[in-house]
Amino acid sequence: MIKILIADDHNVLINGLKLILAVRSDFNVIAVANNGAEVIDLIKIDCPDVILLDINMPVLNGYQTLDILKSDYAHIKVIILSMLNDKRNVLNMLEAGAKGYLFKDTDDKHLFNAVDCVYHGEYYVSENLQHILEEFLQTNKYSDKKNKHQLSSRELEIVSLIIDGNTNAEIADLLFLSTRTVDTHRKNIFYKLSLNNTASLVKYALENKAFLGLQ
Repeated sequence: MIKILIADDHNVLINGLKLILAVRSDFNVIAVANNGAEVIDLIKIDCPDVILLDINMPVLNGYQTLDILKSDYAHIKVIILSMLNDKRNVLNMLEAGAKGYLFKDTDDKHLFNAVDCVYHGEYYVSENLQHILEEFLQTNKYSDKKNKHQLSSRELEIVSLIIDGNTNAEIADLLFLSTRTVDTHRKNIFYKLSLNNTASLVKYALENKAFLGLQ
């Protein structure tokens, strides 16, 4: 069960998100907040796994809230939900620690994929922001070498299936994911391991099974 907190100063949006997320039995919206101060108070009562966070909120805005979360609650994954689509805002939020960035008019499929990805330690952004995410990842490629090669449990699962010769579509069916989510995982794996294609990934994985923790 993935515990989710929604933070936005518009209750209509919050209620809509709750209805959408309720479709997934493994999602549990444990709390809602109208500003950043409420977010900080609520996570002291029941800590969520993922926060859907607006940027423009009263009392504490998204930037200020994310700064506190990164400092004191770094284990909580944050997805920004905003209509702001300029490069500076997107980069600022990623640099501040957000794992995802979606527009408020995103559909349920992308919302579900985003929650699944960031919960498993991956990045996820709206499709037309992909180039900004790639720039961010490239810029920060050597900033944290210690964590660079640490694959999430989901990524290791996908690497194992790739080694077995499964395609993205077959992996998606086996793990009950969308092919786009599998493709996003694959790109994150390539980035973390500094690899460029499937052949190099298979070669690396076979040569480093012990290092990766694969059987």
